Amino acid sequence: MELLRCEGLTKVYGEGEAQVTALAGVDLSLQKGEFAAVVGASGSGKSTLLHILGSIERPTAGRVLVDGAELGGMSRTQAAIFRRRKVGIVYQFYNLVPTLTVRQNILLPLRLDDKKPDEAFFAELVGALGLEERLDAMPGRLSGGQQQRAAIARAMIYRPALLLADEPTGNLDRKNAQEVLDLLQLSNRRYGQTILLITHDEKIALGAGRILTLEDGRILRDETRG
Repeated sequence: MELLRCEGLTKVYGEGEAQVTALAGVDLSLQKGEFAAVVGASGSGKSTLLHILGSIERPTAGRVLVDGAELGGMSRTQAAIFRRRKVGIVYQFYNLVPTLTVRQNILLPLRLDDKKPDEAFFAELVGALGLEERLDAMPGRLSGGQQQRAAIARAMIYRPALLLADEPTGNLDRKNAQEVLDLLQLSNRRYGQTILLITHDEKIALGAGRILTLEDGRILRDETRG
């Protein structure tokens, strides 16, 4: 079942001589439960693609459908709500709220909607991520790897249709980077989580079942791994 579709996705910044084309007619389809990685050099359009898929930015042309909803027709408020409920995003620098505990950070998306957490799922999630002993700690007391685990848990607490990971291992050493990749693979296998991973690290990308190579705003290669 198709979860994500992009058609003719184009993003242009600036005007005249200062004009830069970040995406140039990208077509992409992602199936439910798929784990795909997007690789490419700096400036290839990877982060722009993720920001548009996450409804953070709007494309200049083309359209995006996530779980049957077309993002282009949403207001900023509607896009923010859709992102919170349907699209989990994990960033390179964690973006945890420093004044909240790990538990409060993980549950924040639910609290914003005045929803009570599924305690069984919460316990299973933090157990799978190895955070049971750190729930009452503040982010500043965690290692980089632990902070990224907390960010993954926060992105997954709503059981989003799509999980977008923007260079999630870029700020970690090799050991912690491998642990984060292992956790993404676990969430894909155990929960059937659909994941699109943005990375410049080809070794990390090899952990995905499909690798798309982006160059000059276009998909140059699309390879499915065994």
